[in-house]
Amino acid sequence: MPSSVKEIANAQKNLETAKQLQAQGSLDEAIKKYQVALRLTPDNVQALSQLAKTYEAQKNWQEVVSCCNKTLAIQPNSAATYVQLGKALKQQNKLLGAVAAFKEAMAINPKALKAKDYKLFGDMLTQLQAAESRETQNQELLAAYKKALELKPSASVYISLADALQKQKQYPEAIASYQKALELNPNAGKKLYVKLGNAQLQQDRVDEAIASYQKAIELNLNSVSVYRNLGNAFQQKSLFTEAIDCYQKALALKPDAPGLYRSIGDLLTKQGRTEEATKYYKKAESM
Repeated sequence: MPSSVKEIANAQKNLETAKQLQAQGSLDEAIKKYQVALRLTPDNVQALSQLAKTYEAQKNWQEVVSCCNKTLAIQPNSAATYVQLGKALKQQNKLLGAVAAFKEAMAINPKALKAKDYKLFGDMLTQLQAAESRETQNQELLAAYKKALELKPSASVYISLADALQKQKQYPEAIASYQKALELNPNAGKKLYVKLGNAQLQQDRVDEAIASYQKAIELNLNSVSVYRNLGNAFQQKSLFTEAIDCYQKALALKPDAPGLYRSIGDLLTKQGRTEEATKYYKKAESM
């Protein structure tokens, strides 16, 4: 039964009061007023939208989902509501539902999603990576990150795109994306240089990989993996002394790594230092 003129007026009064309470941070009181407005006018999309935002502020994601579903029952072509629903489902770790909601939003109006929304969509697809549809999801997540960059280039999205590309063994594209991230933000982080070095090493761009790893170390990244990878790069160039030095620095950080002892033993053997090599092999065997 349609609401009467009096009920509509009363609902509007409660709606305005709720907005004021919400602005003042009185969220519980605002919720009560929104609920009154909705009892008087059940199809009040504005009240549902504001109520959903209030629940978001409280991180009450189940109620946000409920509000979104009620709104979509009234306005099934609301792309913005599907985006809001997707975010709430993501907070509940319901990734399949969240991805489906984002896809609905994109089908209705791709412009309803901001750059950060496309990045979030790509991140969710990265988390899913279901075996039965991996190829499709790979393409979707790359497209999502690229769309985010089209709308608003940022170092963080370039890094996410590069990580996805590297995972798919698209190393040249990954390298280019990491380098774009560094152009936008030279201080993006020492770990980024490690990722860049790993991709460069996969492409046999050994000198570039060495420079990237050394940059990470210069930025005070004391990591077993970066010293190991740098040692591997030096080994590829037959710079055995430099490689041994890297492996020993890695051992200083992780002295219980038999693989590192064996690597040093192998390099010492290549240098004809068999007596020293034997000590490292015995150390590896004792672990």
